[in-house]
Amino acid sequence: MEKKKITYLFILVLFVCSTFAQEKAEIIRPGLIRAMGTISPSKMLGNNGAYFYLHGNLEIYFNKRISFCGDIYSFSGAINKTADFDYNHNLFYGLLVHLTKNRNDLYVGIQPGISVTKLNAGAHGITKTQSGVNPVFSAAIGDNFYVSRFFNFFVQTRLIIGEHSYDIHKDISELRLSAGLGFNINALRKK
Repeated sequence: MEKKKITYLFILVLFVCSTFAQEKAEIIRPGLIRAMGTISPSKMLGNNGAYFYLHGNLEIYFNKRISFCGDIYSFSGAINKTADFDYNHNLFYGLLVHLTKNRNDLYVGIQPGISVTKLNAGAHGITKTQSGVNPVFSAAIGDNFYVSRFFNFFVQTRLIIGEHSYDIHKDISELRLSAGLGFNINALRKK
């Protein structure tokens, strides 16, 4: 069984390396569509809360320097034992500015969004809590490294500023980290 796993891993590495070696085509260009999904840990800025989220995004490049990106975070639980929230889901959208060189793509962006939150009643000594939709603001910085026409490795840090304004006012500002393997295709033919 171990030999089979090693063989599959070896074939995968050979495929990625051969794809990378054969490609001379420009990857980062207008029409590039990039998507990813990962698990993102976070740290609340106003307290000791630490959570994790399922993070997904879809990004469309207008040119090498500007792209439109939408991110969604689905609250998946607390890292520490007590959670201030039953959930804290987020949706962000906005433009990213890229500094590209060969297959490396460093970017920065400001994305407004919304946060759908519900406080944990027991953690706050409240008998009942209600869901709320709150405006949030975020700044993201990250890097994509395109290994081939179809795959990229990414890392991103996001600062989120906002407040839950229902039941009691609660700071929902936090710092999140995402990393992993992304997928990309060029939707437009090169002229």
